[in-house]
Formats: sequence, C-alpha cells, structure tokens
Amino acid sequence: MTTAAEHDALVERAVRGAADVAAMPLDERLAAASSAAATLAERTERVVGSAVAEVGQPVRFAQREVESALLLAAALPDLADAIRPRPAPAVWGETMLEYRPYGVVLGWHAANSPVWVPTLVVLSALVAGNAVISRPSTRAAATTSLVLDALEAPWPADAIVRCELPGPEAEPLVWHPGVNAVVTHGSSETCKRQLAGLGDAYRRGATLRPFIPEGSGNDAMLILAGADLPRAADAVALAAFANGGQLCMAAKRIIVETGVWEQFRPLLLAATGDLVTGPAADRETDVAPLPDGPARTLAVARLAEACAAGGEVIVGGPSSDAALTPTLVQLPRGALGVELWTEETFAPVRGLTIARDEDDAVALANDSRFALGAAVFGGTPGIESQLRAARVVVGESALYQDPHLVVGGIGDSGFAGARPKLEQLTWARRTHRGV
Repeated sequence: MTTAAEHDALVERAVRGAADVAAMPLDERLAAASSAAATLAERTERVVGSAVAEVGQPVRFAQREVESALLLAAALPDLADAIRPRPAPAVWGETMLEYRPYGVVLGWHAANSPVWVPTLVVLSALVAGNAVISRPSTRAAATTSLVLDALEAPWPADAIVRCELPGPEAEPLVWHPGVNAVVTHGSSETCKRQLAGLGDAYRRGATLRPFIPEGSGNDAMLILAGADLPRAADAVALAAFANGGQLCMAAKRIIVETGVWEQFRPLLLAATGDLVTGPAADRETDVAPLPDGPARTLAVARLAEACAAGGEVIVGGPSSDAALTPTLVQLPRGALGVELWTEETFAPVRGLTIARDEDDAVALANDSRFALGAAVFGGTPGIESQLRAARVVVGESALYQDPHLVVGGIGDSGFAGARPKLEQLTWARRTHRGV
C-alpha cells in the first residue's frame, strides 16, 4: 500500500520543478514545447507501435493520435497569446493584466487516448508555467511513458514527474496539499468520485484548487433536411466507430429527420459496412476487435436491453466469437430510456432514432445530462446555436481535428466548456498603478 510519504516525495519533486519552469519566460517555454514536439514526431513509429500493442488502437487511429498531439503543439503559440501580459481598462491610472501558473498540476490520463491527452495536459501546463505530475492509466502506461520520454528533454528536472501508482493508490494526490490544480480525463463517475474526495478534504481544511474534469460524452449527431447525405453517412460511420467507439467525443446518438431517412438509410448502412474490421496491427483496419473486459460486457448487455425494448439491429451485432462489429440499433421513441441511448457506451454499438422534424431533432439531442459535443448536417442556418454542447461541428465529422476547436463539456461532461487548458491552468492577476 502506498504511503503518504511516497505521495509527498512526488509532490516535493514537482514543487522544485514548478519553480524552475515558472522562472522561464513564456517564449522560452514555447520553444521548449516546440522542441519536445519535434522529438515526439521523430518517435512516431515507436509510439504508434506501442499504442497498437498495448491498448489495441488500430494503426490508423494511433497515427491520428500522434498527429493530434503535434497539431496541439503547433497551435500553442497562438493559444498562448491569451495569457500574455497586457493593459486592462482602468477608471484612472494604469492596470496590467497578467496570468500566473498555479504551481503543481496533477494530470490524470485516460487509457483510450494514451498520446493526445497526456500531450495536451503536459504541454499546456508547462507552457502556462506549471510543473506536472503525470498519472497515466495503468492500461496504457507503456505508451504514455514513451510520450513523456519525448516531451521531457527540453524542460528543467522534475518539470514532469511520473506517477506510476494504480488508481486507488494514486487518487489521494487529487487532494494532496501540495497539488495546486487537477485535470482529470476519465468517466463522469471517476470525476465525481475524485470531486467527492476533494470535498471531504475541503471539510478537513484543504486549500481550494481548480478541479478540471473532462468526463463522459454522449454526443448527438443530427442528419437533417438539406444535408449532403453521402458525406453525412461517411462522417457518421467514422465518428461513431473510430477507435472501436472508445472516444468521449464519438457520435453516440444518431438522430435522423424523418424526411431524409429513407434516402439516408442505405447510404449509412453502406458506409458502416465499408469499415474494415480486423487486427489492430493491420494498416487497413478501421475498427479492431473490442477485447474481453467490462466495456464489452456492458455493451453486449446494453445491446440486449435495447433489442428487448423494441430496438432493431440494422447493421452489425455480436459475431460468432462474441466480438462486436460496428453495430447500429434503430430505437423507437418508446425505447429512448435504454442505457444505449442515455449513457456513454465505450464500444462500437450506437443507437439511432428518427425525429419528426428539425425542432424535434434538437430536443432529442439536448435531452441528455451530458453536453460535450454535437454535430449537425443540414437544417436551417444557425441551428447549431440551439444545441446544448460545448463543441459543435457543422457539416463535418464529430472527430474533426483542430486544436483551436477545443474539447470540453458542461453538465456531466465537465465544468468549463470548451476552454483551452493553457488558459485554465493559469490564474489572472491585475495590478493597478495610480497616476
């Protein structure tokens, strides 16, 4: 069992690292981040190979993970403009606005994204002037370790401190007195459990700190009148089933307006059927088999519940070896209380329902305790403003890659919506000087 002394040792190292990182000018930190990204790019093949072997990501998706991480690094100079010192309005005299690092940031990383998530958290925290205690998922520890190896070289010693403890033993770091901010990528249940533990610590006198949860998503994808239906069908197939459906921002609820359903259905079935299922190491594979474990067990149970409630499997379903191929279940309106529709399912199984009209489609999309992202094809101009989601894409796959289109949620998906981590990991100070 891990002792408090072991936690203290990790934090003490990060405190020393934080002082050295904070002493670096912002442009020097940006240069270090660029150098770290260059090293990661050089090691792409090794990182991709590890992601394929360790967590079963298809080669194509693992390469996409690295690409997303490098795009984020390239965008950091633009994102960093938001935290540069600048004059602020003042009634008289002069007021300066500047942004200061919190100090020690705990990054709690997820297994489904062993490259992009740690890169996002680590480089955002460091460019903001903090040090990071990086805690990878035990299921993706080797892959994330390779990423950290690439990122750490340009930084002072202990700017990145690795925590290799299993979840229950690492979790007290969330409320450790030396940790100044926490970024958790995990299920909403994980985020709530950590927040509850932090609340208990507050009652014992712990210092307040930002807790930035990136929780579950149950994103809607709307196909409405006026949509480019072939493009929409391809986008739904990618957004629903990439990485075996194990993405927070995957399209998990497909909502099709009744007037386009007859024409859209064959296109969607064809696009889904065109996805290549096979071994993760095969470069042609789009969807690799979901391994034995809780995610597959839960997905099979939810599929059975949906079918028992009147859902119709229109493509896919369990194969003879109990693997799950990309599966779409058309749900009647009376079945929208099933967990396949109301909860995040981390598997290649998705629910689809038919909306009466555009307003009905929006109402169905917004009827969720999650509010991470949404995607829409067609509809009247400005319909996206009616969607309750922090990241909305129009006429694109829900997995559209752009580091400026930040991932973040509200409701049971998060607190702050789509705000860059670089901004969230600083606090604002205003200094006034009289005339």
